[in-house]
Amino acid sequence: MSITCGNRAGHSDGQPAIHATIDAVRACCTAGLTWACDWLLARTHPEDAETYTVECGGLSWHLADGRGTTCEFGHSHIYAEVRHRERWDYADDDEEARRLARQGVMPFTMDGKPFDLDSDALLPAAGLASAL
Repeated sequence: MSITCGNRAGHSDGQPAIHATIDAVRACCTAGLTWACDWLLARTHPEDAETYTVECGGLSWHLADGRGTTCEFGHSHIYAEVRHRERWDYADDDEEARRLARQGVMPFTMDGKPFDLDSDALLPAAGLASAL
């Protein structure tokens, strides 16, 4: 979905902009601070299948609850102190997810989904703890 934003003052060129979501239009018009999303995206060149990386570039703003930031394309980041307080964190892969889980921290993928960890993966750590 594309929505034309009428907030000309909110755009550097003074022209209306197209946003992906109603939340983005709302943020563009009411958020105290907005910026271009710098989330890195992998792209593949259609002619030679070469992979390259670009920044998202979508409109970003602070979440209303103060926990982090988000962008109009759904890229979000929750601040480290919030993740620590809530006992969860991002994990890059299954190995890191298991390590976090063994420390009592709930692991999540970079897109905010919980890792599906087999409970048996945590047994060696439990056995080690009981041996101490």
